[in-house]
Amino acid sequence: MPKNISLCVAAAVLLASPYLFPLLFPLAWIAFVPFFRVVQQAEGFRRGIFFGWLTGFLANLFGFHWLIYTISVFGGFSYPVSSIVFLVYAALQGVQMALFAVVFRGCGLGPANVIPALFWIVLEFWFPMLFPWYLANSQVSFTAFIQSADLVGPYAASLLLMWFNATAYDLVASWKQGRRIRWEAAAGVVLLVFGSIVYGVWRKDAIAEEMAAAPKLRVAAVQGNIDIDLKWNPIQARRNLQVHQDLTAGISGTTLLIWPESAVEFWLPEKLQELPAEVKPSLKSENAYFIFGAKSFAGRPGGPDFRAFNTAFLADGKGRVLSRYHKQVLLAFGEYLPFAGILSKLPAIPFADGFTPGDGPHTFSLSGGAYRIAPLICYEDLMPELSRGFVRDTKANLLVNLTNDAWYGRTVAPWQHARLAQWRAVETRRTLLRVTNTGVTSIINAKGEMMQTLPTFAPAVLEAEVEILEGDTLYVRFGDWFAWSITFVAMTTVLLRLWAAKARET
Repeated sequence: MPKNISLCVAAAVLLASPYLFPLLFPLAWIAFVPFFRVVQQAEGFRRGIFFGWLTGFLANLFGFHWLIYTISVFGGFSYPVSSIVFLVYAALQGVQMALFAVVFRGCGLGPANVIPALFWIVLEFWFPMLFPWYLANSQVSFTAFIQSADLVGPYAASLLLMWFNATAYDLVASWKQGRRIRWEAAAGVVLLVFGSIVYGVWRKDAIAEEMAAAPKLRVAAVQGNIDIDLKWNPIQARRNLQVHQDLTAGISGTTLLIWPESAVEFWLPEKLQELPAEVKPSLKSENAYFIFGAKSFAGRPGGPDFRAFNTAFLADGKGRVLSRYHKQVLLAFGEYLPFAGILSKLPAIPFADGFTPGDGPHTFSLSGGAYRIAPLICYEDLMPELSRGFVRDTKANLLVNLTNDAWYGRTVAPWQHARLAQWRAVETRRTLLRVTNTGVTSIINAKGEMMQTLPTFAPAVLEAEVEILEGDTLYVRFGDWFAWSITFVAMTTVLLRLWAAKARET
């Protein structure tokens, strides 16, 4: 048993490490080798599933350890309650690996070692995640390998990674057991990986040429660095706003000024027509535009028609509000409480009515439609379908993420958030401008490269010209066609195996 546990720990550490330290991305190529071994050699089917679950549980503990702090600060829980919530979260997310262990125990490696890769994609596509992550996300430092995201999203990279892991395990197991090594299967996987890298190198060169020829937009992103303990304190609200005003005062020659999520801490009417004097920034030109995040409301406070929103507003240089976007996907435990009716009856559990989700993508149009901005609030930049929907349905040509990652504290989480978001730029071939309260404020180009980044936990301004690209990628046009196709192939494989097993019985 101790040996099996150590294999689970090894697999979990290898899997989680690249998400904490991206330069360790090669570890993901072998992370599942100890997983396959412990699941296959476990005594009994149930024990194999348990070891699979344990690996997933530990990987979530290592990879998302910062959640204890975030649950406590964001949700208002005590640390003991936050720890329990986090353990429950990790245990539930570990079910994904338990299901993967079921498939591996039941189907093995299959022809050319491809079965684990197929079913892993099914799990990535269908299994519910609080924080969407993919095996492919471990490769953000390996930019030549992730360029296939403009064709099929993150799923091709995930498939090749898992296929390589399965093949590596087969090679090791065959060598130890004295079986014939299937070199042809290994050669096939290596060729596919090489082909993906070749495509990536070619695609990066092509996108670089498009970026050089593309029109540019002059932007300024303000990082106020307001400590989470000072946020939403009525006594500090005006001072916090003044921090943003003071940083803005030194900006000149910009077309678009952006403040992060919750930069304005006063509640604003949803149908606000003109900015209050204390909110209006000192823009040097009336032709400039201003985007900022705030809480907004509709209806009468305290009344049955009252609704609260996490909102991004667009205003012009004269302070007139031109448009607004309400966050569509709300964050559990902070912006709404799952199973609120039940949990609110338990001791030590705070309860609030929560926010109302927005009703769809609303692009901010600047300069007569020349610039069409997709405002993504908080962790909406982690969800491929949202960015894809903005580009496909509203023809957005710039992605802007407004977020307040101060909730994460001085942990790896702000960087983890930024690196997971890099994929949106590759999938849509759009510049992604991330504007945050405490960091990571950065510009990610259409190749998925983080080009400019402000130091975290420091008040600063990022000024730059960003490329405005047009056109739709295959992934934008057709979405998750690859994942759907893999799901069909995997389910067909299961049905054929069941049919073959039944035929043998008769």
